Amino acid sequence: MKLSDCTLLWNREVSPGYYHMGLEAPERYNDAMPGQFVMLKAERGGTLLRRPFSIHDVTQRDGKTIVVLLYKVVGANTRVYGGMKEGEVLSMLGPLGNRFTEPEAGESTFLAGGGIGIAPMLLLARRMVAGGAKPADHTVFIGGRTQDDVLAEGAFRALGFPVVVTTDDGSAGEKGRITEPMARLLEEKSPSKVYACGPHPMLVGVARLMEGHSALCELSLETIMACGMGACMGCVVESSDTDQPYRHVCIDGPVFDARTITV
Repeated sequence: MKLSDCTLLWNREVSPGYYHMGLEAPERYNDAMPGQFVMLKAERGGTLLRRPFSIHDVTQRDGKTIVVLLYKVVGANTRVYGGMKEGEVLSMLGPLGNRFTEPEAGESTFLAGGGIGIAPMLLLARRMVAGGAKPADHTVFIGGRTQDDVLAEGAFRALGFPVVVTTDDGSAGEKGRITEPMARLLEEKSPSKVYACGPHPMLVGVARLMEGHSALCELSLETIMACGMGACMGCVVESSDTDQPYRHVCIDGPVFDARTITV
């Protein structure tokens, strides 16, 4: 974990209010693990404290290591980020946090992301493929309120993953909650691992859906953080372990076995 000044290579609006950002980063980010995040701060404007962003992807271009972030403009910091141009500099702390447990050879998985919660799933999918996984053995579920909230669908399809889309209003894919097609597919397949990231109600739904199933269900929690290193106590969640009743999302997570926390 180190602090670095990173140059902005691109910053594109990919859907209303959602941006795809590429940052030139140190080589150590080539070893970033699926599920990890960074704490970001603009050198100009924004707020005093950093904000957390899941690592969406890590690529190489012209000898450069590029960290890709997918984010939504929701507050003072992200409004500043949304207006930044190529060549500007951001201060990035990371990589931080733990990782998803990647599947073993021959295992099948579900990857579920609601809205901006799809962000950490692309690096996971890419690393799975690099490790020899067959995309057809896995299923990606992308949910959103409307079609504007359905993100990164093309990137997963380009990797060969089957993709199921749901929206609350039916403007894209199937109308309804993301857990509905997941429940149907559970009757046909027995995934070894299920990964989910998204709004709290979605994570509750996924955790409940997987109760009684043998699959490992890992949830990546979205929460406000001030430091990203366990010092501020701002990202505490309840644990199911009576010996350790609380966990820090930043240093114990952000990825948790659904059975170990109270969602």
